[in-house]
Amino acid sequence: LLKGFKEEGGISFLSRQSEVLKEPSNFLINRNKMTTNTSGTTFYQKSSQPVIEEEGSLHNTVAVPLPSTVSPTLSSVSVANMKAKSISAKELKQMDIGVFFGLKPKTKEKNKGKEHFGEGTQASSPITPNGKRTRQQKRKAEGSVGDIDAVTESSNKNGVCVDTTSGVKRNWRKRFRASSSTEEGIKNKKCPFYKKIPGTGFTVDAFQYGEIEGCVAYFLTHFHSDHYTGLTKKFTFPIYCNKITGNLVKSKLRVQEQYVHTLPMDTECTVNGIKVVLLDANHCPGATMILFCLPNGNVMLHTGDFRADPSMKHCPLLISRKIHTLYLDTTYCSPEYTFPSQQEVIQFAINTAFETVTLNPRTLVVCGTYSIGKEKVFLAIAQVLGSKVSMSQDKYKTLQCLESAAVNSLITMDWNNTLLHLLPMMQINFKGLQNHLNKFSEKFDQVLAFRPTGWTYSDSCHALADIKPQIRGKITIYGIPYSEHSSYLEMKQFVQWLKPQKIIPTVNVGDWRARNMMEKHFRDWKMEPT
Repeated sequence: LLKGFKEEGGISFLSRQSEVLKEPSNFLINRNKMTTNTSGTTFYQKSSQPVIEEEGSLHNTVAVPLPSTVSPTLSSVSVANMKAKSISAKELKQMDIGVFFGLKPKTKEKNKGKEHFGEGTQASSPITPNGKRTRQQKRKAEGSVGDIDAVTESSNKNGVCVDTTSGVKRNWRKRFRASSSTEEGIKNKKCPFYKKIPGTGFTVDAFQYGEIEGCVAYFLTHFHSDHYTGLTKKFTFPIYCNKITGNLVKSKLRVQEQYVHTLPMDTECTVNGIKVVLLDANHCPGATMILFCLPNGNVMLHTGDFRADPSMKHCPLLISRKIHTLYLDTTYCSPEYTFPSQQEVIQFAINTAFETVTLNPRTLVVCGTYSIGKEKVFLAIAQVLGSKVSMSQDKYKTLQCLESAAVNSLITMDWNNTLLHLLPMMQINFKGLQNHLNKFSEKFDQVLAFRPTGWTYSDSCHALADIKPQIRGKITIYGIPYSEHSSYLEMKQFVQWLKPQKIIPTVNVGDWRARNMMEKHFRDWKMEPT
């Protein structure tokens, strides 16, 4: 599995030619690409068929087999539900390139502070004597999304409400307010060097610093609040991003259209005399890496938040250029962070959901989500159950920004006629789920819920088989290790393949010990034979 960048085997979710990545692509059902070994373990094979580059074409898909644990008789009850329409591979590409590795668990997180250098006061990142971060250190990862909409997006009108008594939610609100500077505070904040691209007038994800002297173009990698903080409807400087992110900026933040400049994916464009290319970051819908090609010949790659995938080595726009400087998402830049693939995690979720609903058709399946992100999980579950997924009006409008007819065919605001409900991540707890179940007790008598977030570290949980659900009465909750950031090994393999002359970490750089340790890793990667 981890041979990664060295071999051609495994799934490639990033086969590219000219215009592969304009829309999110499909990861759903394709039985012809599935094989099973004698022990019943499902393997996924790279398609031998050529990738079709025209819009609406099918490319990379994920096999979704019936769970082997369900008997033929029970399985046949729900086989009809398996005939849901397959989503166009083109249309979910922005969510799906990497799906190749995942996240090793850690213990309960304590440090709630943001860990970006130059972005306000923060707690230091404690380092153990052996050089590793403490297991209780708060990671950026999925928990950093911080979208307040994710907490409040459920609709009271539809009988869905967030547990407002939750202390966790109050902490979220507190952190969100703390991260939102006043206009005066923004003016006084200094933009850190790693958000500036030398030799250009460009900054990346640097909206919380107000008007930055010399900046002629503000790039936004993706629509997560820790990256767009400071961007409001009053922002009057040129913003560059891709179509999906641009739609979200205009719809959710009400930024005036005249300031939002959208660039096509995988296409060389010129911005203020600098050649710029947006590449899929395999993070959330609309997330991009940005390639800057300077007139002096230097090429810089800013990954934004990304999940490295072995198939990225086939990207012609990266192969053809020698990278001088790499601005790297170092969220999990420590050897302890090795975790299962997104593919495996999705398979675990759909197997569990299918078997549970087959055994008890009165099961309501619930999946947690942020304002944007985790789409692959609940769309895959919807496909295998043959059901649409119900969600709040706010989440529905957010997904409309993807401009995907295939996604639109699977989502609804009608809570009463689906087997699958989508709720804010903060409502995936016993109290919130029991309140939700009570509103639909005529149709359902139990809840199976998934909380797709990064694992906290645990010595007793190293594989999906080790996951134990939390059960209380009629509520069952699975915390599944679904990560949208690179594992340590993925990061290492990506860097060793790319061979940049210089690496600038962009996450967890607020503490000198953490920075020194990452620099040591970078030196080791460079010296290690590949």
